[in-house]
Amino acid sequence: MKILLINPWIYDVASFDYWLKPLGLLILARKLHESGHELQLIDCLDRYDPDLIQYIGKPIKSKWNGTGKFYSEKVKKPPQMSHIPRYFKRYGLPKPLFEQKLKDLIESGFKPECTFVTSAMTYWYPGPFEAIKTVKRIIPGTKMFLGGNYANLMMGHSKRSGADFVCKKSKMSEVLDFLNSHGISIKENFQKESDLIPLYELYNHPMSHLVFLSSLGCPYKCTYCATPFLQDFVQEEPARLVEAIDRYATMFKVKNIAFFDDAILINHQKHFDQILHKMIDSGIKQRGIMVHIPNGIHAKLLKKSTAELMMQANVKTIKVALETIDPKLQASTGGKVTNEDFYRAISLLKEAGFTKDEIAAFIMINLPGQGFKEVIEAHDICRDLNILPEINEYTPIPGTIDFQRIFGDNQLPVGFDPLLLNNTILSFSWDKGLTIEEIELIKNYNKKVISEIKNGGFDR
Repeated sequence: MKILLINPWIYDVASFDYWLKPLGLLILARKLHESGHELQLIDCLDRYDPDLIQYIGKPIKSKWNGTGKFYSEKVKKPPQMSHIPRYFKRYGLPKPLFEQKLKDLIESGFKPECTFVTSAMTYWYPGPFEAIKTVKRIIPGTKMFLGGNYANLMMGHSKRSGADFVCKKSKMSEVLDFLNSHGISIKENFQKESDLIPLYELYNHPMSHLVFLSSLGCPYKCTYCATPFLQDFVQEEPARLVEAIDRYATMFKVKNIAFFDDAILINHQKHFDQILHKMIDSGIKQRGIMVHIPNGIHAKLLKKSTAELMMQANVKTIKVALETIDPKLQASTGGKVTNEDFYRAISLLKEAGFTKDEIAAFIMINLPGQGFKEVIEAHDICRDLNILPEINEYTPIPGTIDFQRIFGDNQLPVGFDPLLLNNTILSFSWDKGLTIEEIELIKNYNKKVISEIKNGGFDR
């Protein structure tokens, strides 16, 4: 069966390519490929798409770590965002180029019987909606499937997408069963959950970075996070993963590899430590390949031996999940970290040789019950430790405990559009958290502290 896979645009007031790849779609693609289906991918967020480079007429630039700006265009702001003093943009491929790619596929003889559109953030739903609408217009016979986080978290709202079928499953075995029930044959008797290797062969050009999952899911149950009920916790076999990293890094000539695990340090001696050992043995540092861990490691799980291996494996980005320094809030949100855990982890990383150039702390702002003063104090702690503070604005996620605390239910109030859940603009519509002025003060203080650390800090 011919199947078209689409990673749609991002519609937002701001977006940046922080090592983004449609991992769920690419992992599913491997299952489909192994089941004998013929696949094509249109990744609207592929900054290195040769057609995009030709379209805009200039080379794509990335930072030293492989991240970079998406191509973007201003679009008409939806009425429900009329009170937001920000431009609304479509990030990714120009729409005419997307349409031409669909036409080129048909002309080449690839007329998909099914089209799968993935989705990520709940407030990015205009991207999947627009992709589905466009495909149905240009390839009217294809069956449209919508899946991904948005489809799972907002089942009612996703029915408006225009898709013929909405997959309301997120665990791979359940997704495969769903596809089987809709006439898309899946090979029997092969691993359904722990095979986390993406099918990067769907890309045919060099890229600035590649992204992998060494594990999926998380055993912690933080009140603001949807991961525990979306995925079971599984880990990829270390040797198989490192073989794939080595093969794809060579194939695509990349110098940046990112791990996007939610809980990479679980069972570290048999898992992440083994991955690091094998990457060291493969000569990753000698080949100039840098490793990034941007999703926030669990401070309480970091050990001296792991920190030392990370240094040897040429890890250049380490985000440590601090979130909040309020002990009561730490405990009530899941007990993932304490201030003592955080201090100890930073000390271990520094002893291993890491500096402010590699270490940053995730600080959440606007968590339910979080105060302005506490966020400022968290920045001061980072300044004292001489590590960069990185703010992560809270987003209410349907199905989580904190979402219910805010809205009193698992559903959005009538008339409250998912677009307004966007963490960048949430404070314009939600009056129970930090004010717009307080958030702006925090952001300005964040810039000030970062500037002081970068320009005048010293390693302790």
